[in-house]
Amino acid sequence: MITELARIRITADLSGSVLDQLVAVALMDRLDTLLPRRAAQLRERRAALETALARHLPDWEWTRPAGGLCLWVDLGRPVASGLAERALRHGVRVEGGGRFGVDPGTHEHRLRLPFTLPSEVYDTAAERLAAALEGARARMPDPGLPDWVA
Repeated sequence: MITELARIRITADLSGSVLDQLVAVALMDRLDTLLPRRAAQLRERRAALETALARHLPDWEWTRPAGGLCLWVDLGRPVASGLAERALRHGVRVEGGGRFGVDPGTHEHRLRLPFTLPSEVYDTAAERLAAALEGARARMPDPGLPDWVA
């Protein structure tokens, strides 16, 4: 089994998309202009997420990351997986920290919230997360609004 999986892995690693590689090379030549713009965009989105969380979930705590694309919210108790399931019924897909731990239950008190979507979605997402946390009946999200996927 191990030999077969290793063989498949080698094949997969050697067959990356040529188009993706060409795009990456073209972007590498423009990093000096693209990177500052992207960093500013992510700072704006992080601030929008933090503002929305502070408004709708004032008891939640997190540390602003020095880098990366996500906030890790400390829920204070091991409820992340259950909250993620309820949030999905409210139109918000997030992942509990347990999904990112090696041992079962690790990081179950944390929720991973990326700030990679447009700033205008975070207020609605935080409102829906608050409803899911409170155990409010799941309501069908407004079909005019996209689901917030993390």
